Amino acid sequence: MRRELQQRGKMWASLFPMIAAFVAVHVVQCQTLCTRQGSLDWHLKKHTVQINWTLIGNICKTGSECWDSQGGINFSEQLFSFPQICPHQLQHGDQLWMAADETLESYGIRILNVSKESFESCSVNVQLQNQSLFPYNLNKSEPVEAKWIVPGHHYFIALHEDDTQLCKLGLRLNVSVKAQLCQATPLIQLCSGNGVCQTDFWKGAYHCRCRHHYSGRFCEKFDVCMNNPCENKGVCLSNGSTDPSNRTYSCLCPPHFTGK
Repeated sequence: MRRELQQRGKMWASLFPMIAAFVAVHVVQCQTLCTRQGSLDWHLKKHTVQINWTLIGNICKTGSECWDSQGGINFSEQLFSFPQICPHQLQHGDQLWMAADETLESYGIRILNVSKESFESCSVNVQLQNQSLFPYNLNKSEPVEAKWIVPGHHYFIALHEDDTQLCKLGLRLNVSVKAQLCQATPLIQLCSGNGVCQTDFWKGAYHCRCRHHYSGRFCEKFDVCMNNPCENKGVCLSNGSTDPSNRTYSCLCPPHFTGK
């Protein structure tokens, strides 16, 4: 009985690369389009994000497929033009979980943290042995340690033992983790309460987008002259105060005009 099970296991191992290749080719031909919002607001409550490692669906191939957005970005250059799992972006502090589908769970895969170059080429070396996200093959849903998802760009690939074939078929993941730069100290509101803390897929962090009349890194400056309230082409001069009770201005009148 044990011998029969071993033979079945060997047969499955020998057939899996062909099955995976067949599936991957058909998935790529379907041209998965990774859709996402053009901009994202910072959320105050931390989110939990689940990544499923699978060759069936959610695999994109070209820059326009992988990086498309509702903002209609023009792709003059193709970024990462090879099969990969749809890229993800996380807010710093969010929790990332990973799981393998039933097929890959049975086959056995490890997830490695790699450089951008290794991500593109699906190459590994001896130095990557301590870069495993988990000390065992990925099976049930597992949380990723915080040290792997600090702010910045992170690249992960899947291996069966030391074989990189699965990576080449699309089992590689690009994750961007972004911090917020929207408050001078944690004691004040995001963007001083005068804007929204936002990012888009091409920015490295969350920044303030100020409401009308406000400016500055944290939307802390109020410009009463933004709409030039002076008539007859007068020049508006603001006192530059950030104090809501002392936001005054004066008008420098053109020749032949007087008044406030």
